[in-house]
Amino acid sequence: MFSASRTEKFFGGLYKKFFLPCEPKHEQNFNLRWKEPIQFYFWGRGRTQCAFFHRPARHLLQNDLTSQFGFVKFDENPIDEDTRLSEYIRLALQTDKDDVVRFMRNGWNLNVPDLIITVTGGAKKLKMSARLRKTFQQGLVSAAVTTNAWIITAGTNAGVVKEVGEALNNYRYKNRKQGLNVPCIGICSWGYTAGKEQLDITLQHNGSSVKHPVDKVLMVYDIGDNYGVKSYLCKNKEKGICDIEPNHTHFLLFDDGTANADNVLNLRADIETQSRHIEIGNEKTKDIHPSSEDFGIVPIVMVLVEGGPSSIKTVCKALESGTPLVVIKESGRAADLVADLHAILTDNNTLDGERPKTSAGKGINKNDEMNQILAKATVDIKGIEEVKDDLCRILREKRMLVTIFKFDSKKHNGNLEDAILEALFNAAKFSGNNDEQHQRVAEFKLTMAWQKFIYAKQNILTDTTISKWKEEDLHNVLMDALRRGHVNFVELLCEFGASLERITVKNLDQLYALVTNKSLDSLPLKGINSKKKLKNGQGEKITKESYYLRYLKNLTIPKVDQEQQLGQNAPRDLFLWAVFSNRFELAKYLCSKTWNQSIAPLVGAKIYRVAAKTTLDSQEQTTYEDYAKQFDTYSKALIDKCFDNDENFAVDIVKRKAVALFNYDPRRLAKDAGCRSFLASRCVQRYLDNKWYGNINYKRRWITFRIFLVALFLPLLPFFSVFLPYVQKHKKILKDPKQRPNTVRTVTK
Repeated sequence: MFSASRTEKFFGGLYKKFFLPCEPKHEQNFNLRWKEPIQFYFWGRGRTQCAFFHRPARHLLQNDLTSQFGFVKFDENPIDEDTRLSEYIRLALQTDKDDVVRFMRNGWNLNVPDLIITVTGGAKKLKMSARLRKTFQQGLVSAAVTTNAWIITAGTNAGVVKEVGEALNNYRYKNRKQGLNVPCIGICSWGYTAGKEQLDITLQHNGSSVKHPVDKVLMVYDIGDNYGVKSYLCKNKEKGICDIEPNHTHFLLFDDGTANADNVLNLRADIETQSRHIEIGNEKTKDIHPSSEDFGIVPIVMVLVEGGPSSIKTVCKALESGTPLVVIKESGRAADLVADLHAILTDNNTLDGERPKTSAGKGINKNDEMNQILAKATVDIKGIEEVKDDLCRILREKRMLVTIFKFDSKKHNGNLEDAILEALFNAAKFSGNNDEQHQRVAEFKLTMAWQKFIYAKQNILTDTTISKWKEEDLHNVLMDALRRGHVNFVELLCEFGASLERITVKNLDQLYALVTNKSLDSLPLKGINSKKKLKNGQGEKITKESYYLRYLKNLTIPKVDQEQQLGQNAPRDLFLWAVFSNRFELAKYLCSKTWNQSIAPLVGAKIYRVAAKTTLDSQEQTTYEDYAKQFDTYSKALIDKCFDNDENFAVDIVKRKAVALFNYDPRRLAKDAGCRSFLASRCVQRYLDNKWYGNINYKRRWITFRIFLVALFLPLLPFFSVFLPYVQKHKKILKDPKQRPNTVRTVTK
C-alpha cells in the first residue's frame, strides 16, 4: 500500500485520500475483496493518483484475470515531475480482445482515436538511408499528431519499432514545453521480453495473492510515490529475446509460457480491429448502447517497413480484413518484395496480360515475372516459400488497398502522411461496399480526421453533390463533426442542410458519454468521482444532469423520451455541451445559433467562472478566466450592436428574462458571472438611465443641463432669499419707524 506521508513530504501540499471498495467480477476467483487505488488531490497540481500491485503467478493461465500492472521508467534516476512513465500490464494470451480494448480506454484512460496506425516490419536490424529514415519518422509522427492517432507496434527495442520510438522521442523534445504526446502502444510477448524480472512485482495484500479482472483494473499514479514504479534497464541482452522500447507510452505483455513473439500476432490483429469501434456504452453508462451508426468506426492503416515472413503474414491478414497498407519502398526485404509484386499487378487492368514494352522483357507474362521476383527474394527472406502463395493471392484480390510510398516520388512529394491519406481514401472507395453514398460519407469522415476542409468543400460536399446526400447521412456526419469539435465542418454541414434540431436526446447523451470517457478535456465536477464503483459494478455516472446541477443550479430537467428530437432547444443544449466539454471555439459558434445570442455568452461566462473557482490547477484557472472574459466581451459587442439598430428593443432584451435560457435575468446573470464589460455597455447604461430619470423625458434638448442647474441651485435658494426686495424693505421698516405706514386706532369709550 502506498504511503500518503511520502507524498505529503514530496509536495509539501494538501492531500486527501480515500479508498473505494469494489465488488469483483468473479468473486469465487478472489481470496479477498480488493480496493481501488488511493486518489490524491494536491494544491496547485490538480489530481494525481496511484495504483496497487500484487504477486504474480509464474505464468498467466486465466483469460480474464491479471495480477500484474503498473508503471515503468527507463532509468535509475529518482522520480520527479519531469520523469516520463510508461504503463504496462501483463495478461494471458487467451484474454478476450474486448476486455483488452475496454481496459485500454477505461484503465489507461486513452482518448478515442481518430486513426489507428499499426507499424510492422523488420524486428531486428533495419538498413535504411538517412534521408528515408528521416522522412519516415517525420511523416509518421505528423500523421499521428494531425489525426489524434494511436500508434501500435510490436514494442521491441529493435528494427522498425526502434525507429518509431526515436521519432516519438524527437517529437516530445521539440514540444516539451507544451507537454504534447502521442499514444504509442506496444503489444509484446512476455516470454520474449528481456529483463522481464524487473517488471515482476511481488507485493502482497494481507499476505494473499490477489488477481483482478482486466476490466476492473484502474491504472493511476501518484507522482510523489515511487513505491509502485519499476526501473527497467536491460544492459546484458540474451539471444532469442529483446528488451522493450523505452519511448512507448503503453505496453500490453501477453504471456503464453513461451518466448515466441509470433504467437501474439493474431491477438494483436484482433485488438487492432476491436479498437476501431467507438464504444459509448461502457461500465459508466450502460444505459447508452454503442452505436456505429452515429459515429462510425475508427479508420486504420498499416505501414510496412522492411520485414520478413512474419511481417508478410501480418500484412496478408490485414489486407484480408480490409485494412489499407502503405509500403515504404527501398526499406528492404518484405517491403520491397510487396512493392515489386504490386507494381506488376497494377500495370494493366487485366491480371494475366503481358507486361508492356517498358517492362524488363517482352513476352514474359505477369506470373513468370512474379516468380522471378519471388525467387530473387528467397536470398534475403528466409521462409518465403511458406507465405508466397498467400501473398500473391491476396495482392491480386486486394491490390487496390496497397499504396506504395517512395520518398523521392513526385506523387506524394516526399510526404508519408499524404501516402497514408491516399491509402485511407482507397480503403473507403474499395471497401467492398458498392453504395456510392456510403463511400462519400466515409471520405468525408476521413477529411475531418485529417482536417482537409478545402478538399471536403470542393470535392465531397458541393452544390452539385448535395442532391445525392440523404438526410440521415448528413446527420451521421454532423454527429461525427460535433464529436471531433471541428467548427468549420459543422458550419459547412449546417450550410448544406444538416439540422441541429434533428439531434435526439439519445444523441446528446452519447456526446456527454464521450466527455465522461475522458476523451475530452471537460470542465471539473467537484464532488463527482467517475472512478467510484457502485454496488452493481458500474461507475458513478457523470451525465448532463451532473453538469447542470454543478454549474446551473436550481434547474429542473424534465425526463423525456430518448428518441425525442431536441427541436428549437438544440442550439442551446449543444452550446452548453460544448462549454462543459471545454470546446471553446465550437461553443462560440453554437452560441451564435441560440435564440438569445446576446445573453447566451453570459451563461458561458458564468460556467467558466465557476470552473475557475473549482479547479486547483493554476494554468486551467487562467484559461477558464480568459474564456469567461471573451464571452463577456462577445456579449457586450452583440448587445451594443443591437442597441445601435434599435435602442428600445435592446433595452427590452436586458430588461426581460431570457425565456430561451432557463428564464435567467440578464442583469443578475451578468452580476453573478462578473461580466463587467456587459454591465458597462451602452445598452445597460441606457437601461439604468431609464431607471434613474423615471418619467422625465431625458431626450429633450438641454434637459440634462437644466436638471444639472436645478440640482445645483435648488439647495442654495434659502441663502439667496435674503436678497429678495420685500425682505430688504422689511428690514428698513424695522430700522426706521417713520417709514412705517399710518395706522388708525379706534378708541372705544
